[in-house]
Amino acid sequence: MVADQLQTARRAKSLKTTDSQPVSPAIFSLVKLQDEGMEDALTSRGCKIIDNVGNIYFAVIPVVSIAELTLDPRVLRIEANPPHDLLTDSTAQTSKAAPIYTGQGLPQAYTGSGVVVGISDTGFDFTHPMFLDADGHTRIKQAWDIFTGKGEGFKGIGSLYTTESEIMKALGMDYTASKHATHVMGIAAGSPVANGKYKGIAYDADIVAGQAFLGSSSQDARNRMIDDINKTIKSGTADPIWNYVLANNLTVSDAMNVLSVKYMFDYAQSVNKPCVVNCSYGSQMQLTNDYTLMNELFTALVGPGKIIVISTGNDSDTDLYRRKEQDETLNTPLWFWASHTMTPELQLRSDRPFTITLRPDIDGCPAYTLSSDVIPFSGSGEVLSDSIIIDSENNKYGIASALRYKTSDDRIAYVIKIGLPERSKNKYKSASIEFKIEGDGVVEAMGDFTRLGFTRFSDQPSNCNYTVTQPSILNDAIAVGAMSYRTTVTNTHGEDIASVYNKNGYGQIVSWSGTGPTLDGAVKPNIAAPGYNIVSAYNSLMPSDAYYTSDGKLIEQIISTFRHNDKDYYMYLDSGTSMAAPVVTGIIALWLQADPTLTPARIKEVFAHTASHPETDTYPNYRYGYGAIDAYRGLCYILGIPDHIEEFSDHQPEAVNISLQGNLLVLGGISRAYVNIYTVSGQLMRSVETTDGTISLAGLPAAVYAVQINTDSPSTTGSTLVRLK
Repeated sequence: MVADQLQTARRAKSLKTTDSQPVSPAIFSLVKLQDEGMEDALTSRGCKIIDNVGNIYFAVIPVVSIAELTLDPRVLRIEANPPHDLLTDSTAQTSKAAPIYTGQGLPQAYTGSGVVVGISDTGFDFTHPMFLDADGHTRIKQAWDIFTGKGEGFKGIGSLYTTESEIMKALGMDYTASKHATHVMGIAAGSPVANGKYKGIAYDADIVAGQAFLGSSSQDARNRMIDDINKTIKSGTADPIWNYVLANNLTVSDAMNVLSVKYMFDYAQSVNKPCVVNCSYGSQMQLTNDYTLMNELFTALVGPGKIIVISTGNDSDTDLYRRKEQDETLNTPLWFWASHTMTPELQLRSDRPFTITLRPDIDGCPAYTLSSDVIPFSGSGEVLSDSIIIDSENNKYGIASALRYKTSDDRIAYVIKIGLPERSKNKYKSASIEFKIEGDGVVEAMGDFTRLGFTRFSDQPSNCNYTVTQPSILNDAIAVGAMSYRTTVTNTHGEDIASVYNKNGYGQIVSWSGTGPTLDGAVKPNIAAPGYNIVSAYNSLMPSDAYYTSDGKLIEQIISTFRHNDKDYYMYLDSGTSMAAPVVTGIIALWLQADPTLTPARIKEVFAHTASHPETDTYPNYRYGYGAIDAYRGLCYILGIPDHIEEFSDHQPEAVNISLQGNLLVLGGISRAYVNIYTVSGQLMRSVETTDGTISLAGLPAAVYAVQINTDSPSTTGSTLVRLK
């Protein structure tokens, strides 16, 4: 993104002028310096520092200064990436969180109390009852809206709402008519509603909201944010460079969302509470971007009591990656989706020269061969363009443009834009192009989620590799895939519906859930959680046609409606890794209540020891990571309470309501059962048969005990822990 800014400026050859004043574009970037205290390397060249984490800085850089900065030995790296896009009950039961709320076999009940849950997203409805406590007060402690243009928020950008009155007046910071943030926040931390039928995972946690900067953010909203950034950094300056940077020439990168995450961690630190932040958005991995600096920044941000959870994306039904091994030739078709007039991009990466050959799948059509070493570098001001194979009657096939980029590991990445005809004028009706790569080195090829792949879209397989999104690919992000535990849900009209298609079966990873590995071979996702047909809060601030059809009927995804303060509110059905990530965010909040010092590495260790394995495979793997999250087993592991003893079931009995009444163990829902009582070290203390669903524990010392219940039915057979006082 930085190179492309420089490319644009150099192609212009000279700065434009407005009223005889020069105008320079600028870019909001991450910059790594050799050490803190070297800020002069930036400020002396007109760069404006917004914030920093150690020696990594959030900075606005005039494009005219980029070349000088790259030659300064104090400047180690400049990095910016495009903004991301959104990735779009019984959940507590399927994720095994339910027994945590009652403290079953635990030192206490865990509900997220004392923990901050941060939601970086868009489409909030702060008025929804899922975000109110039992007394009707908001559970949202702060909210940062980056788009108001008032210059009063964090680092002088947007507005910061810190009181209940401000938060409720802000309503929802909704600039995209989106339901997304409301649904996600309800899953992670929503309060019980509809007589307790629906609630989020960490329903007692404090909530902090941050408006995300996404690809779908409106231009008006972006301009207000950019105006704030400019006003903040121009205030009182006489800088000769900065005075000719205009608001509409400032490009903002995904670094803005990382600044939002830092804001949430800063708030949690100010109130001395642990914090887990949910980011249910992402974008396709890019061969041109290796996210080196973003990776370092994430590592610097997280730590004890500071966790970031990110969804892995919903596009693994796209076959978009191929690899040519050394000394072989790769022959494959390039297939284009229905929207192929959008000039799809093909990315390539190699450490050696190669040639590519393209030939439209049209009888008698010639082929075109291009050598990689004639493709110019981005930033040079040159561009290879209009290498057309067919150019007649508006039916262009070929290469619209091509550029190459140097990566941090000394490889070269290439972006080739494929020229295609307008669909309405395409007389050939070809949906594919023959594609060949030749050379003596390894070459990777990457298509486009929505426009280009290596298999006909109608024939797409499930869970294709290399489809996890960034920033979930970053080392210290907890990356979450989506599981299916609910095939249909009954809506307010009594209809059984499923929100979206899914080729895989019940209890498995969803067929489109983002699948690893990352481009550097790392295992992602880290964990899987319920993400299919999830019911949560619906944004009531959207236009009425968003939840009513033209005939006045509620849309089919509305599962429940109820009144609060003379207004209708709704519970909504949705699916996506966007829904799975907040399940894990809420569970980690429960875990942080038990151990506020948890780190990303420790959480991955918990996954490794406690996640269930839905399919026969080695774990971790590229579809499930460590497996399906088990909130209860994970919490037991964190507390040092063994959840498994020889001959123990590895699950709770679903149809048994287990309770202690003094020294009497009561098994609600059954009468006859064989019950073994163990110490947590595995010593058998009592083995009895009950015919009335009760077992006396009189005579046993106060301690935690493991209980195995065996019956003739799988639904009433299982294990649990109880604490005898």
